Amino acid sequence: MKNPFQEFTRYSEWKERFLKDRDRIKEINPKSSRLSEAIAAMYVGGLEHRTQDEEIKKWTDWAGEKTYRTFNGFPQLSDEELSFLFYCLGKLFVPLLLHEKGVKSESFKALTQEEQESAVSDVLDTIWENHIIRILQVLPYMGLKETTK
Repeated sequence: MKNPFQEFTRYSEWKERFLKDRDRIKEINPKSSRLSEAIAAMYVGGLEHRTQDEEIKKWTDWAGEKTYRTFNGFPQLSDEELSFLFYCLGKLFVPLLLHEKGVKSESFKALTQEEQESAVSDVLDTIWENHIIRILQVLPYMGLKETTK
């Protein structure tokens, strides 16, 4: 039988990794705007070396900005919670970009810019529906509220 709390346990484990990686996020983001810190957290969560590829970086930036703007900058979240949310988003989203049918594939490259954005947006929507909602549910219980907006 599947553990009904399995996803929540995953986020708890990711919190421990996030706390270890927090200094790296700060190194990447000297600007300290909320959006740039969120995107830096996506890079670290998605394994930073993966985002050194320009195509992966472009779509990671695009997804991070779209998520941030769609949810109005997550004004209810502290800086620390926002970083953790985007760290998780990076863990989920960046590997999908590298999938055999991801942004490096010939079939993806053959699409128009609008079709590419639509395809990436579909993947992002699925992550929002399946993970962002859950992460937002557990954030109040993760003890990351120390840093305020």
